Amino acid sequence: MIPLSEGENVLGRVDGAAAWIDSPSVSRRHARIVVSGGKATLEDLGSKNGTYLRGEKLSSAARLTDEDEIRLGRVRMTFRVLAGTASTQTDTES
Repeated sequence: MIPLSEGENVLGRVDGAAAWIDSPSVSRRHARIVVSGGKATLEDLGSKNGTYLRGEKLSSAARLTDEDEIRLGRVRMTFRVLAGTASTQTDTES
């Protein structure tokens, strides 16, 4: 699991990428996920081998939803939205 930050999250082989992907089919700055206001979008950054969302090649930014399949070159991954973690409930004896 790779947690994403608010704002731009670069996916690729460049140092400092939010998700560093060690594959020759992935460009240095392959794609990015932008998180803003609780929503996320995926955008290809001019990669050689393409960015795919739900099996379709991206030609513009697209909104991500929970359990979307993303493919960067030959590398497949799943985008997940995790609900905020709540505090542990304290049991009291009556």
